[in-house]
Amino acid sequence: MAGLVLAVIAVLLLLNSCAVPNRSADEVAAYQERMNKVVPSGLPAGGPGEKAALERFTGFLSRIGDVQYIRENALKVYAADAYLDDTLVVHHGAAEIEAYFVKTSETVTGYKLTIDDVATSGNDYYIRWTMVFSAPALSGGKPVHSIGVSQVRFNREGKVEFHQDFWDSGKNFYAHLPVVGGAVGYVRKRLNSN
Repeated sequence: MAGLVLAVIAVLLLLNSCAVPNRSADEVAAYQERMNKVVPSGLPAGGPGEKAALERFTGFLSRIGDVQYIRENALKVYAADAYLDDTLVVHHGAAEIEAYFVKTSETVTGYKLTIDDVATSGNDYYIRWTMVFSAPALSGGKPVHSIGVSQVRFNREGKVEFHQDFWDSGKNFYAHLPVVGGAVGYVRKRLNSN
């Protein structure tokens, strides 16, 4: 029994040593700074440029599971200096974003994204979506269902210059990983019991 207790303590100490420092204020400031760097698009509301930009972006989101489509369209959708934060990672530049989506596409064994709604506020577009994806490393390869919102800003050419996703990556990604999922589930149960 003492060995088990020591093993648990060792695991907890190891996990605690891997914890990242609280940089939440820095991350919010970086989000706001990057968002404010984007020059207003000048795409007339309801005009053909706005409509085409939204169709390119939502079409791209809907086909992230298709490697060939990503390779053919990422640079048409994202500006050269684009910014992407999908809550898991941050990428800068269309080429880096393309490489990330190609890698993602090669990892998933199933992917479907439905656009539920599009709303605008000033220069911001909010695309609400429902996603179902599967990957061998998540949930034993079974489909994972998620909801989220992508905030985007387009440049004058109608390309995405700023892309921030809002979704529960803890519940819909990390909770489905082996070992980590158990820790996430434990924390969620503890928070829900209070």
